[in-house]
Amino acid sequence: MIERIAEFLEVSTSVVWALAALVALQLAVQVWALVDLARRPAVRFDAKWAWALLIIVFGSSFLGPILYAAIGRTVPQPADAAPGSIPTATGDRTRRAVDTLYGGDESR
Repeated sequence: MIERIAEFLEVSTSVVWALAALVALQLAVQVWALVDLARRPAVRFDAKWAWALLIIVFGSSFLGPILYAAIGRTVPQPADAAPGSIPTATGDRTRRAVDTLYGGDESR
């Protein structure tokens, strides 16, 4: 099969293998980005559909998944949250657990 493709493209079999590996890597990165996007509760600019479109359209050049990983995955903290603070959803449970173990604010 590889020999047939190499003859058809008039290249060596090692070039066909390299192209096949590159295509497999491209598909794996694109699928990873789409799965991560689907599982993530929020993305930058709150436009999951736009990130999905970017990943699909520019996926063949690796540009879409790279932009998503570099820019889209990071979600800025709300303006009222202090830097390094615990998000509200898990912060209340964590705060209660710490208060139970070490006592509340009044004992410090």
